[in-house]
Amino acid sequence: MALKKEDPAFQAGREMRKQLFGAGSIERLDAADDFHEPLENYVTAACFGETWTRPGLTLRERSLITMAICAALNRHTPLKRLVKCAVQNGATKEDIREVLLQTTLYIGVAGGVESWGLAAEALKEIDAY
Repeated sequence: MALKKEDPAFQAGREMRKQLFGAGSIERLDAADDFHEPLENYVTAACFGETWTRPGLTLRERSLITMAICAALNRHTPLKRLVKCAVQNGATKEDIREVLLQTTLYIGVAGGVESWGLAAEALKEIDAY
């Protein structure tokens, strides 16, 4: 069954994507071709419309948790995006450092070193280093 764009979760997801990642993320969503559109719609509704909008955790906390997961899974592009998102949501350079130190303990030194490098690049790109 195809997701309807009138769905409240989809609409909430559009707003959350824009809040977290800016207007460019909505432009990418709207420009999705017929192959990518089902994935983009699903991610928008499920991830951003139903999960990121839930009560219980702040956007700062969600950003830091997701950043740690991206580091653990070696997801470079999302990690850099989530570092920037975390800062936008109130995390400090020190918060990011502590989360990455904690994460490094569980993912190993090689993954940790790489994640720290990516985080430093992202922080420098937004003048938060």
